[in-house]
Amino acid sequence: MRFSRKVEWQKASIYIGPSLIVLFIIAIYPMLYAIWTGFWDLNLHRPAARSFAGFENYIKLFLDHRFLSSLRITFLFTFFSVAGTMVLGFLLALLFEKPFKGKNTALALLTIPMVMAPVVSALIWKVFLLEPDVGIVNWFLSLVGIRGPYWVSTYPWALISVVIVNIWFLTPFVMLIMEAALSGLPKETLEAAMIDGAGYWKRVWCIIIPLLKAKILFTLVFRITIDYRTFDIVYTMTRGGPAFDTEMLSLWVYNVALRTFQMGYANAGAVMMMIIIGIICFLIILPTIREKGEIE
Repeated sequence: MRFSRKVEWQKASIYIGPSLIVLFIIAIYPMLYAIWTGFWDLNLHRPAARSFAGFENYIKLFLDHRFLSSLRITFLFTFFSVAGTMVLGFLLALLFEKPFKGKNTALALLTIPMVMAPVVSALIWKVFLLEPDVGIVNWFLSLVGIRGPYWVSTYPWALISVVIVNIWFLTPFVMLIMEAALSGLPKETLEAAMIDGAGYWKRVWCIIIPLLKAKILFTLVFRITIDYRTFDIVYTMTRGGPAFDTEMLSLWVYNVALRTFQMGYANAGAVMMMIIIGIICFLIILPTIREKGEIE
C-alpha cells in the first residue's frame, strides 16, 4: 500500500511538476522579486548605487499626490465598470435564457467584443466612434442638435469613455458565465414559485439571485481583479490623460518604472496595488465563507 502510494505521488509529480515550475517562473518569482525590490532605492540609471530603503518607498506612496490620484481614478473606473458589466451581463443572460428566433446569431454577435484584442477594441472606439469631428457617436448627437464632446481629451469624458469601452468589451464575458449559471438552476423551484403566483421579477430577485449568490460573487471578484489592473485600453485611448485624469495604478506603475526608471518605487506601488486588490476581494467573499462555516 505504501509503495503504491509512493508510485502515485511520483506519477503526480511528473505531471504537475512542469506546470509548477512554469507557474513559479512567470508568476511567483516576479511577485517575490517585486516585493523584495519594493524595499530598495533602485534606479535603473544607476543600478550599482542601490541602497536599502525599508518602508520609505511605501511611506512616500501615500505622500505622492499623483499616486493617490491614480488610486482614486482606479476605484472610480473599477466601480462603474464592474457595476455596468455585472448588471448588463446578468440582464442579457436572463434575456438569452429563453429560446427565441435568431438567438444563436444574436449571441454570436454579442460575444464578438470579447474575442477581440483590447487594443483593437480601444482603437475602434477611439478612431471610428468617439473621434470628435468625424466619429459616429458625435454624428448621431449632431442629428438631434447636440454638440458632442471631445471624448478622450477632456475630463470627465475621457474617464467615461474608457469605462464605456471596458463595459462593452467585458459584458459578454459576464453574460456567458451568468447564462451557464442560470441553466443549472433547479427548474422545480422556479415552477413552484410560478404556481404560487410569484411574478417574473420577484422570482429573479427572491429566488434566482439568492441561488446564484456564490457564482455572482465569484464573477464579481474576477471582474474586480481584471479591472483593477486594466492597462491596454486606457493606454491606447488616453495614455493617462488629459493631465493624468485617467492614469490608473497600472499606468502609474508603468510610467514610474519605464519613464523615470525608479524600479524600487514602482514595485512598491505594484505591491500596494496587489494588497488593495487582495483586501477588497477578501472582504467580498468573507460573508460567503462565514455562511459556509455556519452551515457545516
